[in-house]
Amino acid sequence: MYVKGIRKLFKFPKYMLEKISLNSNIVQAFLRHDRRFRIVCPYCGKPLSKNRVVYQTARDLPLGTAIYVILTYEAIQGYCTACGEYHTFHPSGINPHARVTDRLMAFVSQLCRYMPLVHAAEIVGIPAATVYRWDKRWLASHLPEPDLDNLRILIIDEKSVRKRHGYVTLVMNGETGELLHMAEGKKKQSLQSFFDKLTKEQKAGITAVAIDRAGAYHTVVTEQLPQADIVYDKFHLIKNYNDLIDQVRRQEWRRANEEDKKVIKG
Repeated sequence: MYVKGIRKLFKFPKYMLEKISLNSNIVQAFLRHDRRFRIVCPYCGKPLSKNRVVYQTARDLPLGTAIYVILTYEAIQGYCTACGEYHTFHPSGINPHARVTDRLMAFVSQLCRYMPLVHAAEIVGIPAATVYRWDKRWLASHLPEPDLDNLRILIIDEKSVRKRHGYVTLVMNGETGELLHMAEGKKKQSLQSFFDKLTKEQKAGITAVAIDRAGAYHTVVTEQLPQADIVYDKFHLIKNYNDLIDQVRRQEWRRANEEDKKVIKG
């Protein structure tokens, strides 16, 4: 079957589309190494002698109604006589360890910005655990390092990430919302590891820190940023206030007679 322009959808450097089979559910494309391009040693740049060729597969972006798009390609193992090493070559844009194309991994990571993992998994047709691994790998390799210069305001909080009190400590730039730090737990060391990254000049520029009423965070902030104002989280202040009101209400209820209890109730 010939479809005009289909080769442009499966364009990988030094590889060419040999054939393709497709129906409404599955697309399988076969990629062959373009013999016009020699494989060379990644270290010394000299041509390699071909040792063997094996066929491997990788998932690719959905095509039309076909969710499952499978690439079958030649993985070429070559030997460098100068270095005395074997090297295996895969098409650029395919991750051989995850068996997925970079563009599908990027697509899945983008879906995770707008929906839960399980929903992204349904769209692409892969397990949610695989979506988690791909998203984590893509973010780790493409997200820039956080900007720790010119910090003025910090927001520090913990977030529950799993059952049975599994928490992470988060530090954000209070002016831009950029996530600067994330560490397991909500203890002193979880926050201290962030300040260990900062220079004295970077710490000196911080003028205010927003935290909750947790003692561990307060201790670290006052030690590391003695010049900064501490702004307590409004939610926790209101919660502390309501807890105190409830305590007073219960005390008065126990002391009140039957007529006064009607006033206190509610």
